[in-house]
Amino acid sequence: MLLSLSPDGRWLGYPAGDGYVVRDLTGTRTMTFPPSETGRRMAAWVWSADSKRLLVGDFREGNDNTYTLVEVLTGSRTPAVIPAARTPLALTNEGAIVSGARDQQPEPVRVLTLTVSAIGDATGRSVTIDASAILAQNESLFPGSVLVHPDASGYLLEVGTADGISTGVLRVAPDGRVVERVLDLPRDNRKFWDVLGVNGDGLLLIRQTNDTGRQATTVVAVTGKALRDLVALPHESIVAVPGASAR
Repeated sequence: MLLSLSPDGRWLGYPAGDGYVVRDLTGTRTMTFPPSETGRRMAAWVWSADSKRLLVGDFREGNDNTYTLVEVLTGSRTPAVIPAARTPLALTNEGAIVSGARDQQPEPVRVLTLTVSAIGDATGRSVTIDASAILAQNESLFPGSVLVHPDASGYLLEVGTADGISTGVLRVAPDGRVVERVLDLPRDNRKFWDVLGVNGDGLLLIRQTNDTGRQATTVVAVTGKALRDLVALPHESIVAVPGASAR
């Protein structure tokens, strides 16, 4: 939530004291977001896949967060209503908010209910994803890893083992139907995967390899079901700007 880069790489968000700044990297324009009162902080929450909208949170430690939907091209800001006991997970290109249960679900999670709501809707509609038939016995959905597909035709959900090791990604239709297992991630006790975000073509992944006490981090692109290394980051690097997902 500290640093955030829009999926198209144009907009960079970063903290400024307790406030937040979003800067256009192609020009000089900046937008500032001061907290509503002393003791609160501002942060980027999620970007839309087309990089045109950003959900900004005003929060303090606890569950009294408030949110604002920002149209980054025009700078317009609209207060967003989040359904009760939900937390934002993703943002559609149309500005609808995809949220999940605030409280952690018991593991393993094989059925997940999302709420999709317009910015002024305190109720929204429920989307239930039942992945029981496609997950292996030791696999679980990761409730916090929900992305809107780059072509806006549903969602991408990360899955993995109960101890948090990613094993694959599912594609889910807007109505919650599991369409396919987009890819399986190679299993190796020395390699750990995470979904970094989405770009115009598909997924971007992070692969961390621990070998002989040294950690190597690589950004990997997914085209179809093929994995292609993009860049190897310096020794023991941590990706601080995850693009489309800034949770």
